[in-house]
Amino acid sequence: MTFSEEMQISCPPTVAFDLISDVRNETRWNGSVRSAELLTSEPVDRGSTLRTDHGRPLGQIESTIAVFDRPARLEYDATSAAMDLGITFTFTKTPDGTTIVGEFAPRPKGVMRLLFPLLRPTIRRDMATHFARFVALCEAEAHRD
Repeated sequence: MTFSEEMQISCPPTVAFDLISDVRNETRWNGSVRSAELLTSEPVDRGSTLRTDHGRPLGQIESTIAVFDRPARLEYDATSAAMDLGITFTFTKTPDGTTIVGEFAPRPKGVMRLLFPLLRPTIRRDMATHFARFVALCEAEAHRD
């Protein structure tokens, strides 16, 4: 069970890549994230491990960057008590900025396997809201420079 989301952003791919690859920025655009921290040393790169706290039902998610191809591709392997998740972002330069495609491959665990089909519409709606906030953040950062 996978799904994807596409974003059009008026900013360079490097700005979008840098903002999304450093999970510590996630509290600035993802309303479901309570806290985010880098567990490994700087800089954020392939092999970096990050933790986000999403509260219920996901709780804490620990992610490792599996692919860090700045500014074209970013992949995370994520795990929590509720599910494992593969996340891939591809960044394409366009005349107006950047197109980002996010692909999400959740692998629910335990009782979440039963609940996930019911939660999927809510998750998709929430993702659209979070990504609209991410677009606004990227565009604000790009115009700030």
